[in-house]
Amino acid sequence: MAKSFKQMIKDGDLKRADAMKARLEDLYEEPGFNLRAEGEELEESIDALAEFIFAGGQIPALEVRPRAEGGMWVVDGHRRRRAYLKLDQAGRLPRVPSKDDPKRLEAWISIVPFEGNDAERVARVITSQEGKKLSPLELADGYKRLTAFGWTPDQIAKKVGKTRQHVEQVMTLGNANTDVQQLVASGQVSATTAVQVVRQHGENAGKVLGGELQKAKATGKSKVTAGSMRGPTTPRQQLEAIRAAAQEIFKALPEGCLNSSGPEVSLPTILLIKLQQAVSASKEAA
Repeated sequence: MAKSFKQMIKDGDLKRADAMKARLEDLYEEPGFNLRAEGEELEESIDALAEFIFAGGQIPALEVRPRAEGGMWVVDGHRRRRAYLKLDQAGRLPRVPSKDDPKRLEAWISIVPFEGNDAERVARVITSQEGKKLSPLELADGYKRLTAFGWTPDQIAKKVGKTRQHVEQVMTLGNANTDVQQLVASGQVSATTAVQVVRQHGENAGKVLGGELQKAKATGKSKVTAGSMRGPTTPRQQLEAIRAAAQEIFKALPEGCLNSSGPEVSLPTILLIKLQQAVSASKEAA
């Protein structure tokens, strides 16, 4: 059975001044709990956070819960814990002599107790406003975990302060096939575009996006967006010019000449030139 925070303070596992502190060695990362995807981007953000801490930057206390085997699980603050560990391994984190054994040096980290159940712990990670925001795919993982706890889209939306539409869009991405998620993770397709294509093409979304990526690269672009899928668009001003030129031509036509059996007609050359110029200008602007 996990010790209570009160018992930990009594046993000397925690310090309480204005806030509680725990030994760095007593803070653990629960396997599979953190929503963040491992990779170079995460490591770079931890390096930057470590430098910020070393330079005297102030960061929030870690939110923790008791661990049955001893110590505490980190609920919110996984990057902060890793940044502390990185500094400690490099000998850059201050340590003070232990009261029990002055020869042993200890690093004490500010913590606050987390109160809530398993689902609320996941929600806390999602709603954390500290540091690096979760990516769309990481967010999708969190929403799927809450769904597995029986939460409805409306409940999730209320808890995280988002709309139901937002939750459903993120869940669509979270349930998309691996090829779609890989394109989003690589930054080659925006999350919003991926969701739109999944809703339109279902299982074939990955193939559609792959084809769109090749077309985008052929035009010198590295990412698929809604704009690249639509292709070049004609500015409203140019469309108005074409419409005006066409209207002038229609006004110049004799009445009844548009019947299938109508006679051949001649038009002032200037009207056709105006239409040609408007069309050419629209192609240049697109």
